Amino acid sequence: MAINLYLVRHGQTLFNAQQRMQGSCDSALTKLGIKQAEALRDYFKKKRIVFDKAYCSTQERASDTLEIIAGPEMDYERLKDLKEKNYGPFEAKKNFWWPLMKFRSGSMEDNREVVERMERGINLILWDAKDGENILIVGHGDSMGQYIREKAGNRKFHGFRNAECVQLKSNGHEVEYVKSYWPAKKVKIEQLTEK
Repeated sequence: MAINLYLVRHGQTLFNAQQRMQGSCDSALTKLGIKQAEALRDYFKKKRIVFDKAYCSTQERASDTLEIIAGPEMDYERLKDLKEKNYGPFEAKKNFWWPLMKFRSGSMEDNREVVERMERGINLILWDAKDGENILIVGHGDSMGQYIREKAGNRKFHGFRNAECVQLKSNGHEVEYVKSYWPAKKVKIEQLTEK
C-alpha cells in the first residue's frame, strides 16, 4: 500500500507580514499569500498531481489556501487536530518574543501534545485512505514541522515557509519523508504591482 500525503503550509497572512505569533489566533491571507498558494496550485497542475481527498485545519488561513490550490469543486474536510500550536500569552505578539517561548507558559500548548494531536489527525486521514491516493493536507508550519521531525523520520527538517509543500509516503500506518518543494519562492512582491 502506498499513499501520498502532501502537507502544505498556508500562504502568507497579515500576521506573518507583521511578524506576529500566529497559532490559535487567525488572520487573513495577504495578496502575496494568495499568489503563493496560486504558485503551488500551478506547480501541482504542471506536475499532473491530482488530489483524491483534501483536508485542512479549522483555521481560515488553511481553508482559504486549500480552496485556492484545489479549486471550488473539491470537497474537503476540516479537522481540529490539524490546527496550529496554541502559543498562549504569546498569541499575536511580535516575533521578538520567540526566545522567551522556551520558558513555556501554562496556557501554551506543549510540543508533545502538538505532535500527539497531529498524529491523531494524520491517522484519521490514513484510516480513510486507499492505496495509490494523493491526499492534500493544508495546515501550519510549527505543528506540521514537529510532526515531520518526530514521526516521518526527518529530524533535520528545516521547517515550512509559506505555501511550501512536503511530500510524505505512507503504507497506511507509518509515514516517511520523501521531499519538500517551494514553488512560491519565485513569487515576489513586485509581481503584485504588475496587475
